Amino acid sequence: MQSLFILLCLGVMTAPVFAAPYISSPYYCLMDGESGQVIISQNGDKARPAASTVKMMTAILAVEYAGMEEEATVSSNAARTPEYGIGLKTEQKIAVGELLKVALIRSSNDAAVVLAEHIAGDEGFFAHLMSKKAFVIGAFNSRFSNASGLPGGEQNSTSCDLAQIGRYAQSHPQIKELVATRESEFRHPSYGQPLRICNTNSLLGSYKGANGIKTGTANAAGKCLVASAVRDGRHLIAVVLKSSDRAGDCMRLLDYGFKNSYRQKIIDAATPFKELQVLNGEITPAKIYPARNLYLWVGEDSPNIEKRVKMNYELQAPLSRGQKVGSLEVYAEGRLVESMPLLCGDNVARRSNLLKRIIKDFILP
Repeated sequence: MQSLFILLCLGVMTAPVFAAPYISSPYYCLMDGESGQVIISQNGDKARPAASTVKMMTAILAVEYAGMEEEATVSSNAARTPEYGIGLKTEQKIAVGELLKVALIRSSNDAAVVLAEHIAGDEGFFAHLMSKKAFVIGAFNSRFSNASGLPGGEQNSTSCDLAQIGRYAQSHPQIKELVATRESEFRHPSYGQPLRICNTNSLLGSYKGANGIKTGTANAAGKCLVASAVRDGRHLIAVVLKSSDRAGDCMRLLDYGFKNSYRQKIIDAATPFKELQVLNGEITPAKIYPARNLYLWVGEDSPNIEKRVKMNYELQAPLSRGQKVGSLEVYAEGRLVESMPLLCGDNVARRSNLLKRIIKDFILP
């Protein structure tokens, strides 16, 4: 019988506990950039307008479906895009790489629309692709209706989704470089000389290790920030939505992650996870082990850690040591962190039947 067993594990704290920081945002998330594990969050899966932070997804599709040297043509629709824009005019031609630069660094709405129309032919269809791609990369609660983040339609994301989108976006070298750039030059087709553009992310240059990612501001969304930083080889992503102090909130979240969180062993591969009876087995019960160790980042307000076991609890002999008999999934704040096999720790031969044992006992010397 295939069964699913769910265990909620709060963990045993074996290191000093530190107070979680004050965050003015009611919707925030701190994520480990390497593993994607949520370290701390509040309303992390609550759908919210996300303003221009959605341009991260626009950038992802741009680098995956277009060449940076391709020329895009500005449509009349793109030229009419509301502020903030960079002032692109109908029929102007501009390289995709330049559009990507000004969309990410200066958060230009018209540049985002030109990218969308160039790639998909229609901004509405491009938004559909954004939603599909978000689901594929693990941002399951995000829906997009345009490429810029301007209000309109059913366009929402969550702080944890945006952290995952930002994490994926930085896996692309072009995006990673642009979101870490404080200042650059933009070759505007209306001007003979390049324009100097400055990044809207104030953490760049003011917070040690800051390397991205995207700001967003709108009436309904409030002030939003997806911030990334690297220190001593560790990568963290902090997201705040509808914040009264987005830079300060992200700094406090990042400080908490770097200074006050620690790795704790959640799964020990050397410790039996279960002991199960084996039907017709010479050895019973058999010890079941997880395939590997698992460490998670924890702190005072650590995520809820959930273990889900899928296996057949009616094991039949014979079994071999190392044979997969099930699987273990570990979730932090409802998000999958790790999936691993559960393995039999013993060789379990099939027990001979009673008649065979009697014949063996009486006939064999």
